[in-house]
Amino acid sequence: MSNLEASARHILVETKEECEKLKQEIAEGRDFAEAAMAHSKCPSAAQGGSLGTFRPGQMVKEFNDVVFNDEVGVVHGPVETQFGFHLVETTSRGEVVEAEARHILVESEELANELKTEIENGADFAEIAQANSKCPSGQSGGALGRFGKGQMVPEFDEVIFSGELNKVLGPVKTQFGYHLIEITDRTGA
Repeated sequence: MSNLEASARHILVETKEECEKLKQEIAEGRDFAEAAMAHSKCPSAAQGGSLGTFRPGQMVKEFNDVVFNDEVGVVHGPVETQFGFHLVETTSRGEVVEAEARHILVESEELANELKTEIENGADFAEIAQANSKCPSGQSGGALGRFGKGQMVPEFDEVIFSGELNKVLGPVKTQFGYHLIEITDRTGA
């Protein structure tokens, strides 16, 4: 299994000529996302052609080859696949970013702060999670296992992929309540 992932956006059209015309317009300054919304036949058009993040082998070979081998930040194409003709721009490519963390979910910021103080004064994170967390993970000491960037709600994700390891962080407010988070491992960028 490859340890690479990439983010890309594309414009899918029916003819090579239309693809070449759009590529020229983008080279002359037309916004890629606007061109995708106006012309792409892919449902991703609604997101300006963005396909999000994926790993090698998740897209058709011709598309995959461009995204994982050609220059990042350059509009490539026309790329012909079974779906039609694509303009493809790899927006990022790098090592898979993953983390392991545990958390405690409570309803109030006040309670989160009280529990954080208890942990900082020597209480066991896992025991506090078991006794107080509203999340089912509380039963396993708050452990969330290993997960990738973008798999959690944005406020949580931001802390997980930028915060200091092995330190109790938070309270972090999300739609679920208030979290105390401890990042136990992180790989990648």
